[in-house]
Amino acid sequence: MDSERRRIERDLHDGVQQRLVALAMLLGRARRSRGRDPERADALLLQAHQEAQDVLTELREVAWRVYPSALDSLGLEEALAGVAERCAIPLRTEFDVAGPLPGPVRTAAYFVVCEAVTNAAKHSGASAVSVRVARRGLALTVRVEDDGSGGADPAGTGLSGLLSRVAALDGLLHVESPLGGPTTVTAELPCA
Repeated sequence: MDSERRRIERDLHDGVQQRLVALAMLLGRARRSRGRDPERADALLLQAHQEAQDVLTELREVAWRVYPSALDSLGLEEALAGVAERCAIPLRTEFDVAGPLPGPVRTAAYFVVCEAVTNAAKHSGASAVSVRVARRGLALTVRVEDDGSGGADPAGTGLSGLLSRVAALDGLLHVESPLGGPTTVTAELPCA
């Protein structure tokens, strides 16, 4: 979990903190321009407003990656519905799980979906993503497939972090992402 903590710290430092510094600079420039060049001040304020919205989105994503409170209050299916609502591209989910799941399995499944969906939306050029979560016997299978360009690197920070999270539960993570696509991320998580 040290690697997870370092990733979160890096996300906050390199992402959110840097964007907040840029936002403060934009607002300072707008304030200085207000009396001399009102049109420039308006343009800077518009840019600052957009930057503030983007920072809020990024901060929410970091917070959800730390631990999604919806897992405890609503369960995995509803937490995944929230992922679908926030996804920048159409996301279809299929949930076939009878009975409760162990907490660590539920959490790992959530993070597998979040990382795979985030990667699809940010990097693949995908126009759609599908998620299937199914429990058969003593195993939960999570499968995320996008219709993007492929080429996902399993050794990349996000996917290697998932590999560690899944391996900690004695599970398996498979990434198939040939150039040209599609990308399929499959996690097999023991529920016993």
